[in-house]
Amino acid sequence: MSFGSSGGSRCCPSAIHGFSGAFTSTKYTERARMSTKQNTRFAPLRVLVAFTVLMAFGVGCGQADSARAPSPDDERDIILREQEAALEGGTIPIGQAMAEYTAKPRADFPALAPRPSDDESAVDGWSFKGAAPVAPGEVTMPPECTGAADPMACWGQKLSNSKGCMACHSVDGEKQQPCPNWKGIFGTDRLLVSGETVVADEAYLADSIKNSWDQVVQGYGKTMPPYNFPEQEVEALIAYLKSLGE
Repeated sequence: MSFGSSGGSRCCPSAIHGFSGAFTSTKYTERARMSTKQNTRFAPLRVLVAFTVLMAFGVGCGQADSARAPSPDDERDIILREQEAALEGGTIPIGQAMAEYTAKPRADFPALAPRPSDDESAVDGWSFKGAAPVAPGEVTMPPECTGAADPMACWGQKLSNSKGCMACHSVDGEKQQPCPNWKGIFGTDRLLVSGETVVADEAYLADSIKNSWDQVVQGYGKTMPPYNFPEQEVEALIAYLKSLGE
């Protein structure tokens, strides 16, 4: 320490600089400590923000150079490559194996087996044990009607049930149906919607079965569709209608 000419005293410059340096060092140390504390406190938040950004933009490990997501075609190619790799050790290539498998009849899966031809000539010469030969378009009377008092009427009654006639017609003479009652219909006069009156004879009944819309009776609409029954069945139905009496 030295004394000035005025007799006062002053600090040595080196001492002043030393004190100032110590103060500055302490200040920066405190700032660094506070900064470290703040960084530590906000570190989880920064990590969360960074993770959110990565998920939002799809940038991750191995994705920085390609932002396109896999397409269905890519997935199909991957599956095909995996299948080929799985069968690589087989005795034949996968393509040949699949071709041979699909070419064989599937006994356990009838829908996949080869279907027979729709051509009727494909079954020419076939025979069935116990079957009686029947000419094309020919029908036969049920065996239980052959010994009946009126075989044709018996057959007609069975046809009226099997063909669904009784769903609309009735034979009790009283019950109202969408179509005319069959009880006592044969031989009666029928008033048509055209205003004409006809007799319900065999010709009329046959035409009413095969072409039901030609002669519609008043009070009834075109509820019965035309039927393409064989002649033998039409005759049997008429015999049954005649047997119902008046």
